[in-house]
This record gives sequence, C-alpha cells and structure tokens, in this order.
Amino acid sequence: MHSIADLPNNYHCHRNFYKAIWGDCTCSHCGSRKLKFKDNYEYCPDCKHKSSVKAETIFRSSNLTYKRIYVLIWSWQQKIGIGDIVKLTGMSYPTVERWLERLRAALAPSDVVLEDIVEIDGSFFGRLKYGKQKLVAGAINPGNKQIVLEVVTARDSEAVETFVNAHIKPGSLIRTDALASYNSWSLDGYDHERCDHAAGFYGITNHIENLWSVMKRALRHIYRDLTFPLRQLNLILREWENRYNHPELFYNVDSYLKLRGCSKFVY
Repeated sequence: MHSIADLPNNYHCHRNFYKAIWGDCTCSHCGSRKLKFKDNYEYCPDCKHKSSVKAETIFRSSNLTYKRIYVLIWSWQQKIGIGDIVKLTGMSYPTVERWLERLRAALAPSDVVLEDIVEIDGSFFGRLKYGKQKLVAGAINPGNKQIVLEVVTARDSEAVETFVNAHIKPGSLIRTDALASYNSWSLDGYDHERCDHAAGFYGITNHIENLWSVMKRALRHIYRDLTFPLRQLNLILREWENRYNHPELFYNVDSYLKLRGCSKFVY
C-alpha cells in the first residue's frame, strides 16, 4: 500500500486482519470455511461460534473499526505527524498518542549484538531547561545497518564501557569521535579509531551521524518537540531499532499485524 487510498474498506480490512492473525479465513474454532465477517465480530454458521479476532491482539476491548486500525498503523509506519493522524482517524490527540505507544510496546526489545565495524556516538534529546534533556547512546554497523539505541545516564568512560560490552562483540573495530571518555575507556578486546569533529573530520562516523539526523527530523515532524518522558523515549528508541533491524515490520499493515499484532510484549 503506497498511499492511504490503497487501504481496503472496513469489511476487507476485517478479513485481512483475521488472516494476518490466524493465517487464513477459516473458523478458529472448527476450521469451517464459511466464516462470516460482521462489523466487529466473526460468526461461524457451522459451529455457531461467535468471536472477535481483536481479543487475540493489542486491540482487544477497543471499539476501533478495522478500517481505522489500518489507517492508524499505516500512518505510524509512514511516520505521519500526530496532527495528521488525528484528521485521518477522527481520534483525539491523546488517544492517538496512546495508540502509538501501544504499537511500539508490541515490538520486541532489541537483542542485537553488533560486530565487525561499529560506529558509536551519543546525542541529546529534549530541552536542557528544567532537566528534561536525555542522553541516548547509539551504535550502528555501517555494513548491514543494524543499530542499538539506549538511554544512558552519563557520558563518562564507565558508561561507554558498559554500553560497548553489552551490545558489541569483542574483536570489533569501534569508530568514534574524539570525546575524552572514548579515549580513556578500557579497550580490552576491541580495536578503536577516532576522528576529531572539532577539527572538521567526520568521515568514519558518518553513518551514526546520519542516523541521528534522520531520526530527529522524523520525530520533529511527528511531535514538533524532542522532549519525551523516559518511558515514551524508550519506546521510541525501540521503534527505531526495529525500523532498522526488522524493516519487514514496516512494509505494510498486514506485515506488522502478522508479526507483532498479538505480541507478548504488550504492556
């Protein structure tokens, strides 16, 4: 689906939703192929079983139509701003925000361990005023584009070592800028290359710098401000890890529903 005009009507959204969760359009109770799709439930004329596929997903107990669910997920996948999602779905701004959090929470936390060549950098999110600014550590393998993102409490050598040991395989070549904390860490098991941004050298950290640029530009379009509560920021980072590490989740609405629609990671 390349545009919202390509989304099917509510009936076909319902069928597609059911098929994404159960694999086909047969009755989940008896296997009958005569399953009927009503507005918000499914009915099997053979075994008289009535159910709602939403009950097996993060949309349980919601009164969203299937068309509206598809519009919501598609808009999120396309990184559309919340104001525009409000117009497209007819939901309130707070309601859209809550659903975006649920969609992110259904994604699996990253278990990626980077190796070979890895670029590392830190970036601040939010306003320094009132102590709302948060530091995010990021790492990317420029070869396969796998990434790791994590909120950290400090920018010292101990925090860097903890991040590296948790997410980067020993024997890898780590590339960073010339921040002092990178120079003083213990490099047991890692090779290290540095470039001095202050002197105008950026070449070996281009990929991680580009990641920050792409990510912040998209988030400003969605939220206008990069100041987030810690839980929300952690879920946003989880989303972006999945966008890079598991892009198949963002191909279309059905791919997300099939892989994460009934996820155990729902909060």
